[in-house]
Amino acid sequence: MLLSRGEAHLLATSEVGLSLTAPASRPETSVNFQSNANSLPEDGNGVECHSPPLCLTESKVTFLSLGAFSPSNIGHSNIPCTQLSFGLPPTRTICENSYPPVAINGESQMSKFMNLARKFNCFYFNGKCDLQHCRPFLVCGKQVGVMQARVVEAACRHPDVFQMDSSGMISMHPSLTTYEERSARINHVLSQWKEERLFVTLKGWRNECYEVRTGFADPPLLKMDRSAACLFGVRQYGVEINGYTRHPQLGMSLWLQRRALSKPTWPGKWDNMVAGGLSVGHSVLDTALKEAEEEASIPAHLLANLRSAGSVSFYFESERGLFPNTEFVYDLELPADFVPHNSDGEVDIFELVPVNQVMERIFTPEYKTTSCPTTLDFLIRHGFINSDNEPRLPELVELLHIPLHYLYSQSSSQSPISSN
Repeated sequence: MLLSRGEAHLLATSEVGLSLTAPASRPETSVNFQSNANSLPEDGNGVECHSPPLCLTESKVTFLSLGAFSPSNIGHSNIPCTQLSFGLPPTRTICENSYPPVAINGESQMSKFMNLARKFNCFYFNGKCDLQHCRPFLVCGKQVGVMQARVVEAACRHPDVFQMDSSGMISMHPSLTTYEERSARINHVLSQWKEERLFVTLKGWRNECYEVRTGFADPPLLKMDRSAACLFGVRQYGVEINGYTRHPQLGMSLWLQRRALSKPTWPGKWDNMVAGGLSVGHSVLDTALKEAEEEASIPAHLLANLRSAGSVSFYFESERGLFPNTEFVYDLELPADFVPHNSDGEVDIFELVPVNQVMERIFTPEYKTTSCPTTLDFLIRHGFINSDNEPRLPELVELLHIPLHYLYSQSSSQSPISSN
C-alpha cells in the first residue's frame, strides 16, 4: 500500500516495537514496518505493508491513521486496538472503541448511517466468532476463504478432503487436482453435514451452486451449494437493481420488495426491487436481466434503460457463517405508471416508497441488513445522503467498499498466519 507522509502515522505501545522507513525524497512511498516482536514469523524480520492492515500476530497497538483499507481504524486517534492474524495479510484489526460519537448541533451522538454500516460489516465490529481460532481456507495454495473454529473442527474429520498445516491453514487435499474432483468431494462432505444437521445454514440447501475463485476474474477452482459458502467464508457475488421513478406526487421514489415468507433467508424482510446471487453459468448482466424478469416482470423495452452503477462490498457475519459479499449494482429508472409483479413466488408484495421514507425504513429491523449497502450507495450517488446530513460521509463510502480482493489476494508462501 502506498501511504502519503501525512497518512503514515503509527504509534505503538511498549508491547510491540515498530519503526517505519520512508525515503524523504519521494512524496509518496511504500512504507515498510519493522518489528522486534518475538511473535513475528521466524522467517521474516518485518512485513512490507502493500495492503493494510498491518500483518502482526496478536499485540496491543495504537493506530493514528492507516486509511480506508483498515475499516476499524477509520476516524480514530489513539484508539487501542487488538490485531489478530485470522488469515493471510492484510489481517483483521478489532478496535475496542470503534467510531466514537460525533458532535452534531452541539450534541454528541452516533451517526445513524455509520452505525448501520458497522452492522452490515459486523465481521469487523463485534463479530460472533472467536477470532483467534479463525483459519484461512486455501485451494491450490491461494486463500479463497476463512473458516470459523466450528467448521475447522468438522473439516478435520475428513482428512482425505481437508488438511491443516503446522501454521493452522486449512487446504483442500493436494490429491484433488481438478475442478470436478474438488467439487464432487466437497459436495459429498456437505451432503453428510446436511444429513447430520451440523450447521443451520445447510437447512436452506438450494441445489444451486456458487463457484469459488481466487479473484472474480480468475478461473473457478470448485463449486459448492450456495447455502454452504458462508461456512468457508468464500466471497459471494450477487446483483441488485435499484428501481426508481420520479413520481409526480411522491417525488423521487424507490420500488422495494417484501421477501416471501417461504424464502430460506431473511423471510418477510424489505429488500431492493430486484436481487439475486451470481450462480454457476451466469454472467453479471445475464443474472440482472434474469432476476428482473423473474422477480419483477420488467419487460425488455424497460430493461433497455438498465445502467451499471458499479458495486458495493462488505463483510457480514451471522449465526449462519461469514459473508464477504460483493453486489454488482444497477440503476433502472422506470415510468411513473409502471408496477412490478412477481412471477417466481419469491416476493410477497412491492411498494413504491418515497426516498425520505426509505431513509428511515433502512434503520428498522424489517429491512434486510445485507441489502442496506446497495440502498445507501444509491442514496449517496443521488445526493440524498451528503456531507451536510452525514458528517462522516467519506468513511461511510469506504465502508460500502471493503477491499475483499486485497484481503484474499495472498498465497500460502507469502505470509503465514499466526498459530496462536
